[in-house]
Amino acid sequence: MITVCIIGKNIRKTVETLLENDLSDIDQIITTTDFPLETDIPVEVINAETENKSEIKNKMIKISKGDYILWLSENTELEDSTVEELVEVVEDFPDADIIYPNEILIIGKEEDVKTFTDWYSNEKSLIQSLTLENYLPEWGVITKKEMFLKLGMFDENFEDYEFYDFIYKNLKNLKLKNSDLSFVTNRITESFIDTSYRSKTLRDILGIYDWKKEIFPSLSWDKNEKLAFGTAYTIIGDKLYNYYDLYNASDYYRKSLLSYHNQISLKKLINTLVQMGLFDKALELTTKKQGLSQKEVDEVSQRIKQFKELVLKLEKAVEEGKAGDILVSINDIVSIYSGAPIYNILGVIYALKGELENSYRFFYKALTMNPLDEDILKNLIDIAERLGRKDKVKGLINRLLG
Repeated sequence: MITVCIIGKNIRKTVETLLENDLSDIDQIITTTDFPLETDIPVEVINAETENKSEIKNKMIKISKGDYILWLSENTELEDSTVEELVEVVEDFPDADIIYPNEILIIGKEEDVKTFTDWYSNEKSLIQSLTLENYLPEWGVITKKEMFLKLGMFDENFEDYEFYDFIYKNLKNLKLKNSDLSFVTNRITESFIDTSYRSKTLRDILGIYDWKKEIFPSLSWDKNEKLAFGTAYTIIGDKLYNYYDLYNASDYYRKSLLSYHNQISLKKLINTLVQMGLFDKALELTTKKQGLSQKEVDEVSQRIKQFKELVLKLEKAVEEGKAGDILVSINDIVSIYSGAPIYNILGVIYALKGELENSYRFFYKALTMNPLDEDILKNLIDIAERLGRKDKVKGLINRLLG
């Protein structure tokens, strides 16, 4: 039998689409919101006093009665045959620990249909992606309860990435199965994503799996190990960069250069330092000594100096009370340069406007990009204290620098 767990405050649409399904295999429904369900299935409402999703999920696992758990969020909608299709896969593949559907992802007005690969009996190859969240959905997924008893619960330190963190770190012991006929709709309503959790998980698994055999098996380790390491470091740097973890991305680009000096990693390191707002350090690398041509030295140096001058002008404009002018032209500004200093400036502007939530988010992103900047840290802590989120800032720093 299956327990349905629904997380969220506004679960009306989720419940409506669930009740359109054949629920003969559902023996329990657990929600975080007291919502009237027209069903004979026992419903239990838990008191979710925390925003930590992993804590909520672990609590639900402990009180669930079914052998399997179907996870839904307030932004999940099912088709009228989804549950039946998922149950069929559960019955046909009893060794599968996680059964996942395909996904219709809606962001704003845009719709992205994702037909996922079936990783059954090929789970370990997922390690090579280093971006697990792109290859299977979190919601509309069925998990075997026994899996948690064997491997442990969700790590509550990963409150915003616990599902993928769990899979990443247990891939050698998991069976994943795609329900190829099933589709669920998941709506992205939150524009703010704390990518530091993703970065932390990625960096954690680098110490768990064998680089040569499991993460980067296609690299030519036997022919040229230095080149292989250089390539691997650059790939990791790119993934971290995409998570806005520029501090750790820059570290891996440096490792790549030390292993195998190459222009690609050098230019990526320079760009990363620029995005962090470390203009002078970026300029130090912009020399012929590093292997750049004189033309490249001139072009890159000029561009860095222009970005630095732009930031100084914007900071001066804020001091002169021209913050409104910056907001009017912000789209043009970020199309030119969107590094950590820009988000810090936006944080200051919204703090002056009294919009603390927006200010907090901009400072938070700025610190994610450069956790070493004392001004950004000071600004974020100030707003976090007023919002009662100082522990959130400590967690962010620990994830990035730990």
